[in-house]
Amino acid sequence: MIGPGAGRYVQNIHRPGDRVVIVFAVEFHSEHDSRWLFSFTESVEEKVGGSLDKERARHLETVKKFSKLLENSKILGEVNAIDSKSPGEGIVQAAKEIHASFIVTGTRGLGKVRRTILGSVSDYILRHAPMPVVVCRYVEKKGCEK
Repeated sequence: MIGPGAGRYVQNIHRPGDRVVIVFAVEFHSEHDSRWLFSFTESVEEKVGGSLDKERARHLETVKKFSKLLENSKILGEVNAIDSKSPGEGIVQAAKEIHASFIVTGTRGLGKVRRTILGSVSDYILRHAPMPVVVCRYVEKKGCEK
C-alpha cells in the first residue's frame, strides 16, 4: 500500500473499518563490496556491525514513516517489516499468513530491460498470490506515465 499505491488505495478502495497491514521487505544494503572480507584495516565485526546498525536505523525510520502515514490517514492498521529471499515472495507469504483479502502494490516504473534482468516484484505478486492483487502504475510527479 505504500508508494504509488497508497493515495489511490485511500481514495478508491479503503472503507471505514478496513484493517490495513503494510508490509515492506527488508533488504540489506552493505556499504562495502566483497573486498571488505579481505581488508585488514578493521575487524570484520566492526565493518558488519556498523553496516547492520545503519540498516536497523534505516528500517526503523521506514516503520515510523509508514506508521505515521496510517495515523495521518486515520486508517486502522500496522506495519510489518519482513525478511525473505525476495520481496515478492515475502509479501505473498505475509499476505497468506494474515489471510489478507487482497494485496495493493505499486510499480517502480522499471523499463523492459531492467525489469527483465531484475525481475518485478509486482509481476511476482500477480503470478503467485492466491488472493486478488491491485497494481497501481507508477506515475511521475508531472502527470506523465513512464
